[in-house]
Amino acid sequence: MTLRLLPLLTAVIIPAAMAGSTPFDEALAEVIGNNLSVRAEASRAQIETENILGENTLEAPEVSFSRVWGSRKEYGNKWSLGVSQSFDWPGVYAARREAARTARSASQYMLESTLLDLRQEVRTLFIDIIHNTQLIEMQTELVDRMNQMEAYYKKAAEAGAETRLDYNKTVIERIAVHRELHTLEAQRSTLMSTLSTLNGGKDIDGIIAKLGNAYPITRVPESIDKTVIMKRDPQYAAALAGVEAAKSMVKVEKRSRIPGFSIGYEHESEGDENFNGFSIGLTLPVWGRGHQIKASTLEAEASLMDAELALTRRVAEMNGDRKQLDTLRHIMDEYEPVVNEKSNYELLHKALKAGQITFLTYIEESNYFIAAKRDYLDTLYEYNLILTRLARYE
Repeated sequence: MTLRLLPLLTAVIIPAAMAGSTPFDEALAEVIGNNLSVRAEASRAQIETENILGENTLEAPEVSFSRVWGSRKEYGNKWSLGVSQSFDWPGVYAARREAARTARSASQYMLESTLLDLRQEVRTLFIDIIHNTQLIEMQTELVDRMNQMEAYYKKAAEAGAETRLDYNKTVIERIAVHRELHTLEAQRSTLMSTLSTLNGGKDIDGIIAKLGNAYPITRVPESIDKTVIMKRDPQYAAALAGVEAAKSMVKVEKRSRIPGFSIGYEHESEGDENFNGFSIGLTLPVWGRGHQIKASTLEAEASLMDAELALTRRVAEMNGDRKQLDTLRHIMDEYEPVVNEKSNYELLHKALKAGQITFLTYIEESNYFIAAKRDYLDTLYEYNLILTRLARYE
């Protein structure tokens, strides 16, 4: 793990280890800490900076040697040795350092944005897992209830107390609830596979244990302030830094057009004579990169406009989500007293035992309450998904 990545991960992982952190927060920090894509992104984030810094070093010294032979022996032979060092114009090095600094800032912000996206992805996955856990718990209760019902009707049909037709109905209903349970378990297997991937392939049992079967308590924001989000959004900050980096590269290009120079030592030997001196050379600038740098500047400015547009869209979406929370909360408040009342099934079972309703009526009435409970759990799930989106910058 690179040193530059540590402060970013620390901002996410350390709070979960502090007093008062929830098991949900601890599970979130664990997955982010184990995620391999973050480390890969951190390495990629340094490439541009390292490339700029790599250009900001002196060229390797140049050593030259020559030997020539005269056509006539009385003139003898000649040889020469030279060592020279090339330099860019001094201001170019300072411009490149500034460009590297701005590029590093842009890369850091983009990495922070990646971390935010990862945290959002993991939180959403956790909400999906909790929702799946709640549905499996509900379906497991239905499976147990229908297994008992089938066993009762089988015994009663064999004793002649119930008809074979009613027993067959219980078999069909038992198959239906088992099939739904298997579907939920298959969905859970997919969720576990996704979690394992995000967790770097490490064991996820401890993470699942921390999640449990209840959603985390999340603060509902009173309002969505664009100026506040603008300060917290690293993607927007990265776009700003990208514009500055492009401007710095323009400065590098302009200063690179100033001729460079080289200084060297020369030694020549001709016959019995030796000559020592120095050499000075100029490096003529290359003019062809100006359009490329200009294109990079325009691209950075376009990225900034895209970031501003995306931020405006996100604020609008968050405001819409905030308003939707009130509607969902009202629906849940109406559902909760009814769907969480377990006596509904007990009363139906007593009525069936007393012969007040038929088995078909019992199934229809049970399915009515089951559908209501499923609607409630789905509404609760949607409510917490919205809370997760609103907590992006928390």
